[in-house]
Amino acid sequence: MEDFREFRMSTDELTGLLDKQTFFECAQNLIDTAPEGQEYAFIFFDLENFKIFNANYGYEIGDELLISIAYILKDEFEGQLLAHFTGDHFVACVNTIQVIQSIKSIRDRIKLIRKSVSVELKAGIFLYDGEEKDVIKCCDKARMACISIKKKYDVGYRVYDKELGGTIQRKQSILDRLDEAIAKRYIKVYYQPIVRSFTGEVCAWEALVRWQDPIKGVVYPNEFIPVLEEYRLIQKIDMFVIEEVFSRYHHEVEGKMPAVPVSINLSRIDFEVMDIVEFFEEKVRQYKCPKNLFHLEITESALMENTEHIMNQITRLRENGFEVWMDDFGSGYSSLNLLKNYQFDLVKIDMDFLSEFEESENDKIILKHIVSMIKNLGSHTLIEGVETQEQFDFMKSIGCEMIQGYFIARPMPYLEGLDSIKKNGRTLETHEERLFNDEIGKIDILRQNPLQNVEHPDDDSALPLAVLVNEDGIWSFKYFNEEFMNIMKLFGYIDEADIELMLNKEHTRWLQYHHFIDICAHSKQEHISESMDYIINGRIVNMRVRHIGESKEGKRDAYMVSYRLLSRFRNSDYDNRISAISHSMFSLYESVDLFGIHDDFYENIYLSDSRLHVEFDEGKGKSREVIEGICENLVHEDDRVYFRQLFDMNTIEQRIAEEPGGAAVGFYRILNSKHNYVWKMVTISLMHFENNECVLCCVNEAPNEIARRMASSQHERCLSTDAENTEIPTRLNPTFENILQLIPVGVFWKDKERRFLGANQMFLDYYGLQSVQEILGKTDEDMGWHINPEPFKKDEMDVINNGRSIENVRGECIVKGSVRKIVASKQPYVVDRKIVGLVGYFKDVTDELKEQEKLEMLTMTDALTGLYNRRAFAEVVEKFMNQYASDRTDFALLMVDIDKFKQINDLYGHDYGDLVLTKVSYILKHVASDNSVVFRFGGDEFVILHQHKNEAELESIKMEILAELNRANQMASTSISVQLSIGVAVYSNYGNLRDCLDAADKEMYAEKEQHKKEQ
Repeated sequence: MEDFREFRMSTDELTGLLDKQTFFECAQNLIDTAPEGQEYAFIFFDLENFKIFNANYGYEIGDELLISIAYILKDEFEGQLLAHFTGDHFVACVNTIQVIQSIKSIRDRIKLIRKSVSVELKAGIFLYDGEEKDVIKCCDKARMACISIKKKYDVGYRVYDKELGGTIQRKQSILDRLDEAIAKRYIKVYYQPIVRSFTGEVCAWEALVRWQDPIKGVVYPNEFIPVLEEYRLIQKIDMFVIEEVFSRYHHEVEGKMPAVPVSINLSRIDFEVMDIVEFFEEKVRQYKCPKNLFHLEITESALMENTEHIMNQITRLRENGFEVWMDDFGSGYSSLNLLKNYQFDLVKIDMDFLSEFEESENDKIILKHIVSMIKNLGSHTLIEGVETQEQFDFMKSIGCEMIQGYFIARPMPYLEGLDSIKKNGRTLETHEERLFNDEIGKIDILRQNPLQNVEHPDDDSALPLAVLVNEDGIWSFKYFNEEFMNIMKLFGYIDEADIELMLNKEHTRWLQYHHFIDICAHSKQEHISESMDYIINGRIVNMRVRHIGESKEGKRDAYMVSYRLLSRFRNSDYDNRISAISHSMFSLYESVDLFGIHDDFYENIYLSDSRLHVEFDEGKGKSREVIEGICENLVHEDDRVYFRQLFDMNTIEQRIAEEPGGAAVGFYRILNSKHNYVWKMVTISLMHFENNECVLCCVNEAPNEIARRMASSQHERCLSTDAENTEIPTRLNPTFENILQLIPVGVFWKDKERRFLGANQMFLDYYGLQSVQEILGKTDEDMGWHINPEPFKKDEMDVINNGRSIENVRGECIVKGSVRKIVASKQPYVVDRKIVGLVGYFKDVTDELKEQEKLEMLTMTDALTGLYNRRAFAEVVEKFMNQYASDRTDFALLMVDIDKFKQINDLYGHDYGDLVLTKVSYILKHVASDNSVVFRFGGDEFVILHQHKNEAELESIKMEILAELNRANQMASTSISVQLSIGVAVYSNYGNLRDCLDAADKEMYAEKEQHKKEQ
């Protein structure tokens, strides 16, 4: 600081600091004589609750506190200008803007002085940058920053910025310019698409308002909407949006292009200043629009006041055929009361639930229960603010029907929005599809249990579920959970496309296909769930199907399908071979039951089709009831007396004991699944089960079914024997075999038909095989290891037929549910100068390739933000220019710079500066995602390359970047506001990169200068 001896140094008697007038004189001299680039910080301190302190402890103790504060200030700001203005107000002028840590230290030291007293020192900061020359105004601005945080007990300081200084002026400017903005259409309607999670189709739009003033620039929604609500003028905006949406449909959409509903936001004021129901009825009559194409959104917070009146109007709207949505569910305190007391067609879940999605599992747990609860209350579900694939996949997995957010698309003008969804491969949902999908969407997949009363307390995993749609005989998935796909992979299917291929073309891959079609039809006809049990890969599977919806025109049906591996509840230590044999034996029968002899214990063990049995509840007191139910409902009346004799529990033990094989057999005419009587064989034997003496009863059709299965089993054994007797040696000499087990690559050998003859331990371990027996006689296709087996097959046939050796051929295979990268080498296996097969080996290179890709990415990406860097820009922009030269696809260059970034670093530190850079990069990446590439050019400068069609598209991107940044500023925990300057240049206007970059750079700096003037 300068020598101020020439000034009349008048000090405050109490604290010894400068008085106000002396401070003004000294500080004015400082800034008048300051060299260019010199920085100063003016800090205004206010001791909150000081009047209460004086009242409680007396003025003498209060003066002691002021003296202590003055001492702390002098200690922290040694050699700087300090003043005690009046009462509990202090002011400092320091020759650095790095003051945050000092302010924190001052506040902490004051708390130590008066630990038991709730006095709080607040600080307002004005950063002098050479623009403001009046020291009194500098102090006033610091004082305004301090006043703005009074009564905010979680905020200790605030920096003055243009947002704070311009609040009053901007508020008045919004009110003054509103009517002109509406009349001259400075206010525009943007549309953000909403997609159906399980189809990916666009099922609705949300109409959002944007204000683009030709002079003032962008006016953000979170600026003008609260002001207009405060002054009860928001209905002017809402009426304008409604008029625009209805008019656009009437003039541009109706009969000319496909249409999906548009949701329109309403304010509490709309319901209070007009008859909202009559207003919408008038618009429907005026524009001849169908009501089902317009949804009305009202925020949860808007329902907090005048609730009864608003809910009465909402009820009238719904009774008149309009859908009403609750917006921002979960943002207030009365969410559950509103859902309890009132009915909404859809509930839109607030985006704040996704704010810590990646860090916290709690958000996911809460979201699951919210979606389930809303569906069980009869409303549809939508989540807004989805920005990542992980968020999208999670919300889809828990059954949230509709999804909205920047991951799908940013808000855009209508035609630009249509173009964007087309580029992204999305289509608009038709009216018929909407009705059908709404029916599917009502299903709560988290709660729905098609297995009903079947419970397995040892199993706490989610039930494997899927929703399948059949349209004109073609099956497709609309939903499946992870557990369902895991089971399908266990059965040998690769993915959903593979399952659809089986259902639609390759029916022979699933022996139960026709049975499945049959129970689907029966479920639809009878409006009940149907089930069937069958054996696959040695596992007992229970499959249950329920018809859940039909399209209006009758061309589409939706079914919910669930699976349960009954065999998974066996003791895991049980011998696998015995288990497989037992399961195969079950498959010989259509039902297997246990009936208690001395008590009424009953349990169904296996049932291939629920129509082959009577409905029952397992447990005590049911044995004789089930037997009699079977007799009366399924057995032919002429055979019932004999059936009852077989199950006479008084003599059954003696009769079975007298049978030479320990089993009694009876033949009866019993209904099949087609409701026809056929001869069936009923076999009963004795067994002890869970402390109960029981009869084991097995039923199957007789006698051809048994004969057919025996023949099939014999045929398979013959094939197995033939494979084992092949002329190619399946064993090598012991020494070589031992060596094979030590080789750190997977080695295998095959016959001329490409069937496995052997493999080393590394091979078996890699694929998770217990024994080589699991692959003997099988091909790669049989094992289902390859996503595309044709290249492997072609290479191996070339080796076998042409004697060619292949080395290090890259490919992909499926290992334990994951796709892995491998390189394989193969060569002919020759015996007596004849090729009798092949020998090969492979190694996994997945991790090597990932590391290689990481190294390549490191040279092309910015370590802090994850964006492409300047080096990558040179390569990517070359492709854009080549594309332009080839077909004249034009592109624009947006140069983006953070205003006063050096000041942010100096004031808050470089760690906070890095957070700002990360946040800005995140916004740029998400807003400019369509046909755009974002780069960090260096420091606080970013570049966006965007292929575009017109200037309006570029303007909408710029507007959305600024709007999203403004929203982030409002949500930030610090008081500083981040501002961007953006320059835009179109490549075709310049024809070369240098001039295009210069033009964008000049426009960006011109905007930066304009921002300085506005401050």
